[in-house]
Amino acid sequence: MKWSTGRQKSRDNSTNIQAGRDVAIGLGYRDVKEISRDTAMEIFSRNFQVLSREAHAVAQQRANEFTRNLVESIQQRAPHILESFQEPGTQSALFSAQSGYAKTGDADLGEVLIELLISRAGCQQRNTSQLASNFAVGIAENLSSHHFAILTCNFALKQLAYGEIRSIGALARNIEASIGPFFQDLGNADPADLDYLAGLGCTIATAGSLPPGKYAGMNYPGLFTRGFSNKEIMHSERLIGTRLVRPFGPDPDRYQIDAVTTEDLLKLIDSLFLREISDLALSALRNTVLDEHEIERMITEGAPGLAPIFRRIRELEMNGYINTAIGTAIAHANMRRVIPEFDVPLVDLIPAGSAS
Repeated sequence: MKWSTGRQKSRDNSTNIQAGRDVAIGLGYRDVKEISRDTAMEIFSRNFQVLSREAHAVAQQRANEFTRNLVESIQQRAPHILESFQEPGTQSALFSAQSGYAKTGDADLGEVLIELLISRAGCQQRNTSQLASNFAVGIAENLSSHHFAILTCNFALKQLAYGEIRSIGALARNIEASIGPFFQDLGNADPADLDYLAGLGCTIATAGSLPPGKYAGMNYPGLFTRGFSNKEIMHSERLIGTRLVRPFGPDPDRYQIDAVTTEDLLKLIDSLFLREISDLALSALRNTVLDEHEIERMITEGAPGLAPIFRRIRELEMNGYINTAIGTAIAHANMRRVIPEFDVPLVDLIPAGSAS
């Protein structure tokens, strides 16, 4: 069966590479297929011999189906990683993925496993990103679609930031586009699923609650500011009169930092050669953020469809959990599965680290 991955159409400014008879790009489709059949499929068959003849035939068919979809996905999207399937570590991950899919035949799981293998094969260093992808391949088979949805919504709300955001409406629309496709699957979830995910090493409980409004305020403090007067911030006279601040609202004695994010502010400080007051400016940006409930109200006004999503997230007590590196790898794979335009590499989302 050919899965519907939604990747048949190329995006604007993308490049399609099609290898014909006279084009060779490292290992080709047949090469990887041979590697899969002669090594991973051989191991697969040997480990599944204990099944009945009928069950073994079904498992073999599913494993072949998975391998075919994997190779076609790689050939279309990342032919440069084909050679990594000669490595024992990648072949071991492939066998684990084949086994996981063979047990269920779940197409969603199959697509998540393919994304995890692509991330793992694309990482040449034995670092946290590669290890998390490796481990996540074995964990994913123990998850259902609502578990994937929990991890992905957590990921989108707490680990992603959107570039070039200059309005609350733009931010709200981006958040809705990122988590909206997973909302339906949250309907089958239960608060106990968070404990289950924590037990598998995918999430970890936090010391306090971290709702969407808090993260939005942390990532985009300039959008959700209450402003300040010269009496509310010590030494604010050093800021007022510089190009780091601008008037806030109709009150002539109220100001705000003229930046949306901390990164924006640091760039502005450097451009104006005002590093001596950088700590003061950063404090004024971060310490004038509105209450998280007010921020969520403003966001849902910009995208009303987020209101039931935020409510469901509270019901599931997701605000008390964050993803681990393993949960991040699975969420990233699920996001790539559902939203192909999401192209941030996993290695950019997991802190750098290496393992000897």
